[in-house]
Amino acid sequence: MKHRFARTAGRSIAAGLLTALLLLPAGNRAQAWEPFDNFVNGLEMFGQLPGEVNELRQGYEETVDQLNAAKADIQGYRDDMDAYKQQITQLNEQNVRLDEQNRQLQQTVAALNAAQKERERSARTMKFIIFILVGLFVGYFLLIRVLRLGLRGRR
Repeated sequence: MKHRFARTAGRSIAAGLLTALLLLPAGNRAQAWEPFDNFVNGLEMFGQLPGEVNELRQGYEETVDQLNAAKADIQGYRDDMDAYKQQITQLNEQNVRLDEQNRQLQQTVAALNAAQKERERSARTMKFIIFILVGLFVGYFLLIRVLRLGLRGRR
């Protein structure tokens, strides 16, 4: 058994030396320590992961807050736009009513103007008739006076 142990120990020592030689840097090359450095760097990076995860979580929460604020702003703008649409609709309806009232007022003014012209025309006609009647009446009396005077002179 000693023999086996010695042989196994010899082989193990040889394998350990060969592994140590592979891990030792040869010259200025530091690549022989690369697996160990990678392992240490991996542990360091693994240790930094919770901080990065927290930073990412905070960034995510800030982004969600900004998104919610933007959604609230958009909803506010939509509400404002709905209010403006209602105002515009009311103003358009009011404009239609005012246009109808304006049309009715124009018709009333036109009717009043026509009535005024008719009154003026009938007033002129009445004045003319009155002047003619007064003229006929005066003419009648003048004609009678002239005839009387003429008949008196012949008598």
